[in-house]
Amino acid sequence: MNQSRKAIYLDHAATTPMRAEVLESMQPYFTEFYGNPSSIHAIGRRANVALENARRIIADLLGAASREIVFTSGGTEGDNAALRGIALARRHLTGANRIITTPVEHHAVLHTAYALRDHFGFELTLLPVNA
Repeated sequence: MNQSRKAIYLDHAATTPMRAEVLESMQPYFTEFYGNPSSIHAIGRRANVALENARRIIADLLGAASREIVFTSGGTEGDNAALRGIALARRHLTGANRIITTPVEHHAVLHTAYALRDHFGFELTLLPVNA
C-alpha cells in the first residue's frame, strides 16, 4: 500500500477502534475492578458488584429486568446462545421444528443452525439468495 495514502477500514462489523470516551469510562475496569466476578475473593467480589451495576443500568435503559441481561464473550457466543435458546424454547412450547435461514449468514449463525439440525433434529431450510 502506498504509505502516503491513509487506509480506509471497512470491517467495523468484526472490530472497531475504541473511542477515547469509551476507553476513559472503561479505565477503572482495567485497573481496579479487573477480577473474575465469579471469584469469592475481595477483588472478584468488587468486580461482581461492578458487573451487576452495569447489568442493572442496561436493564433500566431497555425497560428489562436485570435477570434478562446476559453478557457473552462476543458475537459468536451471543449468536449461538440466542439461536439455540429460541429454537429449543419454541419447539418445547409450540412443537415448531424448522429453522429457516440463508447460506450467506455469518458462520456463527450457520454453524449453530447446522448443529441444531445435526444434534437436535431440527429441519433446516436454506433459502437461496440471488443478489
